Amino acid sequence: MSAVSAESQVVAVRRRRISRGLVLVLGVIVVPFALSLALNSYGALTVDGALRMAFATVAGQTIAILSAVAAVVLTITQRRPWPSLVFFLVVGAFITLAALSSVGTAGDLLLTRLDLIADVDRMNG
Repeated sequence: MSAVSAESQVVAVRRRRISRGLVLVLGVIVVPFALSLALNSYGALTVDGALRMAFATVAGQTIAILSAVAAVVLTITQRRPWPSLVFFLVVGAFITLAALSSVGTAGDLLLTRLDLIADVDRMNG
């Protein structure tokens, strides 16, 4: 028997590609929705509940922005054709703008909710 050298045993390792679509679906839809469900205030509106809902919105939209950036980076690192890169750049820009708008709206909604809580406290006290 002859000894088999390590060089003659070439093992083809096939790396699995991370799906850009899966990154977008999980980061833009599933995770923000799950955060909203988990951190929603299902009872009476309180200051803690209003803050929790605002922070859940901001966290979810931050994850959406990061997933859009990750999809663009995956497109670049996987050396996809340029139309695919342009498409993901446009989608990423749209997601980023929509998420930033949603964060601004969350801030406005938080102020409205805190004013409502203060008005109810004034009426009760």
